[in-house]
Amino acid sequence: ADGSISETLEEVDGVIMALGCNGLRQVIRNSPQLARRSKTFSYASTLNGIDVMSVRLWLDRKIETRTPANVFARFEELRGAGGTFFMLDQLQAENEDALWGTGESSEEEKGERGSVLACDFYNAGALLSLSDEDIVNTLMKDLLPSAVPAFADAKVIDSWVGRYANTVSWFSPGSFDRRPPLEVEDVSNIKFAGDIVRMGEREHGAKGLCQERAYVSGIEAANALMKSCDAISKEGVVLPVRDDEEQFKLGVQLNKKVMQFLPRFWVR
Repeated sequence: ADGSISETLEEVDGVIMALGCNGLRQVIRNSPQLARRSKTFSYASTLNGIDVMSVRLWLDRKIETRTPANVFARFEELRGAGGTFFMLDQLQAENEDALWGTGESSEEEKGERGSVLACDFYNAGALLSLSDEDIVNTLMKDLLPSAVPAFADAKVIDSWVGRYANTVSWFSPGSFDRRPPLEVEDVSNIKFAGDIVRMGEREHGAKGLCQERAYVSGIEAANALMKSCDAISKEGVVLPVRDDEEQFKLGVQLNKKVMQFLPRFWVR
């Protein structure tokens, strides 16, 4: 009656639950058989996410920035959110036609195009109620010109705003034990994938990078599932993160020694 579709899968060899917090909650709470099999599923259904907003801007001119990836912080206009903006025309220069949604263009046409930006806001609950126009104006009149003054002279040709409540993983204090492991004990044909998954011995060097970690966990979950199902397949290869440079390692070791004697007054 509400337009939703309910479907039951039968006779599957295995499942990888590559879902965000909302997806996990919906699947698990509507599948009591999972909770009966393992407490892992019940715990996973209690995890929360944070609100995010994603904005795309197409401008009438090219804006040069020092770096293609940039961060917004401590702006009153953010209303408590954190933000980033990426210059897609710099990061994906070879795919400029795709950025503008056109077919193959001449060099002259490409030269007339402006910059394309991806602006993302995290912990954005206080921004979600603003209109699309207000969000775009905040970016073009306040945030972007504060970071790079040249943005003040640019005009928006097109824009898009997406709002996603309770969507991105929230690594809140005390949530570690409730995060699902990549493999569930005593349930061999269900694996978890995503940035919030505990990978145990398969933990990767990109531990603090959500997108990279989600990608790696997906490969590891697929490898583990194929092995559990005795399927014949070539394992996906996970490239290791290169070692830290020697000066960084020395700095970490020195910091540990200093912290053994220096009072941590900032956490008291």
